[in-house]
Amino acid sequence: MVSLMSHRRRRRVFIDTPKGRVSAGFTVPAEADAAEVSMRLRDRGWATYRLRLEPEQNAWVALVIDWQRAA
Repeated sequence: MVSLMSHRRRRRVFIDTPKGRVSAGFTVPAEADAAEVSMRLRDRGWATYRLRLEPEQNAWVALVIDWQRAA
């Protein structure tokens, strides 16, 4: 019997840019809230302007102030 607890769901984090969506390079636990995701982005040097959850994609999507960094 496989334990469901051993495989916790994670959500990918993406950055929206004028050229499209790029990976932020990390994932967060499925139960992470917007503040936690924003702090992780900040730790990596991003300044989050808007953050939204896309449950159908199992992902957080950020619009950042310094989008040129992702281009």
